[in-house]
Amino acid sequence: MARLTLEQRREAAIEATLRVIAADGVEAATTRRIATEAKMGQSSIFYAFSSRDELLAAVVEHGVAQELESMNEWLETLVDFPTSGAPTEDLIRGALGAFAENAISDTARQQVLIGLALYARRTPGLEHLAERLYEGYYEVAAGLLDQASRISGCVWTRPTEELAPMVIAQTDGITLCWLGTASRDHVDAVIDSAVTLILTYLE
Repeated sequence: MARLTLEQRREAAIEATLRVIAADGVEAATTRRIATEAKMGQSSIFYAFSSRDELLAAVVEHGVAQELESMNEWLETLVDFPTSGAPTEDLIRGALGAFAENAISDTARQQVLIGLALYARRTPGLEHLAERLYEGYYEVAAGLLDQASRISGCVWTRPTEELAPMVIAQTDGITLCWLGTASRDHVDAVIDSAVTLILTYLE
């Protein structure tokens, strides 16, 4: 078998860590468990990373980058949408519905992101990674509201960057509702409430 490069070892360790966290949470991601999952010795883990904390920091960075890329792809679906005067409610409901479908189809990923965000917030030196994740979320949400305005011709009562945290609070609610209940009916009820709330900020 070909010898793995340093970058390949790092990538294998990160992917193995993500699988462990998805299955059993951040606390279960010991170097022994990660090495077993990656099918490599612990010495290979420590060759690629100087410590478990350095590995977890890399995992957080990786998770943040992947999530923001996914969210931006979600936003890109509206960028080329023609101006049509479509009802704002339909656009917002459609966007939240698409978000819900993504959360439902990849529950493990959502669990990992929540675990990583909480880990970053309580780990000295990593707090900025959780902040970066949510700053990225807010940028995507503001972009969504801007696109809805462009397509439908609606006008928001406040700047979209101020409304963005409220929108992300709704998407967080959708995610937690699904993780907690696995009920599509409950998720749809959250979407209904979210749409109603967001529309109160229309002129």
